[in-house]
Amino acid sequence: MNIEIDDFIKVLSEGLKKYLNKNNYSVDKSFYVQLETKLLHELSRPFNEQLFTPTQLLNDYVQKNLNSTLRLTPFDLGEEFRSTLLRWGVAKAKFLDE
Repeated sequence: MNIEIDDFIKVLSEGLKKYLNKNNYSVDKSFYVQLETKLLHELSRPFNEQLFTPTQLLNDYVQKNLNSTLRLTPFDLGEEFRSTLLRWGVAKAKFLDE
């Protein structure tokens, strides 16, 4: 993958933090630690073995852990998230095309 997984996960987590803070959701640090562990588990797999997109992972995690029907989109999580997600998508497409 052309982007570092740890950096990618940090961007995903930060985008979610900003969104939740802006919308008055209160979560503790363990919420993000568990999220990052889940993201690392899935995104560390080779592209062809990944079952979910990063946005799907975030939505699933938020819905289960906040008991919410909240549906996040890349636009909800900021420009850096969208840019990083696009780079991930391009890298995955190139991998699957080869």
